[in-house]
Amino acid sequence: MKKKKNILVRVSALALLYAPAYVVSARAQTLKITCTQNIDIGNLIASGCAGKYVIAPTGATSDTAACLIVNNAGSPGRCSIKVTGGKATKSATVIFAKTAFTMVNSKDGNIATMKSLLMQVRSDTPAATKLTLGTSTLSKKVVLDIGGTVHHDNMETGGTYSGKVSISVNFN
Repeated sequence: MKKKKNILVRVSALALLYAPAYVVSARAQTLKITCTQNIDIGNLIASGCAGKYVIAPTGATSDTAACLIVNNAGSPGRCSIKVTGGKATKSATVIFAKTAFTMVNSKDGNIATMKSLLMQVRSDTPAATKLTLGTSTLSKKVVLDIGGTVHHDNMETGGTYSGKVSISVNFN
């Protein structure tokens, strides 16, 4: 009897939400966040194979359990931060609201989890869960690359998995 081979198909992992932060000042300075790209795993993961798939903010990927059937490169999420209402006069802190989030298969409700979320300002900063951006960095548009680790077990079924994570930026 031939064994049925299911696959976890094309996981679009991260639709970033944003939470603009406001500071009270004479110039009503604000930070605007715009997210232009979701984390996309872009691979097929064999059913019945447990492991984790890492997408670094730099775009580098790794499959710890050799579960990939097709190795299309994953891509990190991308958001930009811009100060509006004048030049930056304070530093800002960028954080994730939670350290992990659940992705749901739109076809059957099965789940996968993305943990170990990391972000970095392009390659200018080390990847971290929290970044502090100085006024000189905020004087221009800041591009954040965001990655994470998808933890999958042998229970996922074929389909597209998606989920959301919030980031916030606040003036210090």
